[in-house]
Amino acid sequence: MVIFAREPKKGKVKTRLASRLSQTECLRLYKRFLRDTVSLARNINCSRRIIAFDSDEQNPSFLKKIASDFGFYRQKGRYLGERMLDVFNALAATDMKIVIIGSDSPGLPGSYISRAFDELNKKDIVLGPAYDGGYYLIGLKKPCRAIFAGVKWGASSVFAQTLKKAKELKMKIAVLGSWYDIDTPQDLKYLQKGFSHEI
Repeated sequence: MVIFAREPKKGKVKTRLASRLSQTECLRLYKRFLRDTVSLARNINCSRRIIAFDSDEQNPSFLKKIASDFGFYRQKGRYLGERMLDVFNALAATDMKIVIIGSDSPGLPGSYISRAFDELNKKDIVLGPAYDGGYYLIGLKKPCRAIFAGVKWGASSVFAQTLKKAKELKMKIAVLGSWYDIDTPQDLKYLQKGFSHEI
């Protein structure tokens, strides 16, 4: 299991929330997201837990403090798809089923992640669609460059583009229940509603 995360620094995280929250509040919120995501990962039955981190510093001190029992891998690549592909490539030699989640989906049920691992026993790819049109989870049994190539990252069609690519590649596909990311001021309504995915 891999968590994509950024070392939290004031003015560097949750910047799209700045119209509603101060930089200090954005930082505190993201740190809470990180702690919750790490706690979630510890309850998942998997062989290894890794944080794929992005940081301006050599040592991601906050991440290592809250996840000292995790492995760490520095993200490499220009865009998100390239970075995820690099992680899949790096881990493929030792892990047959790899699931990546982000750190922006508070309240995500652990059952969704457990199901993703179960689905990879018979499927090639698992996707967890987000309400904003992206996805909060992707799982693969082996790296697949074509799944990430040509996707318009940050667009509201990322999930749809990825699903289309998987179908074109004739991959066996599993789709999980929808959940949300907290990226924009409008997304804060999910927090105010108590993390309910029935909104």
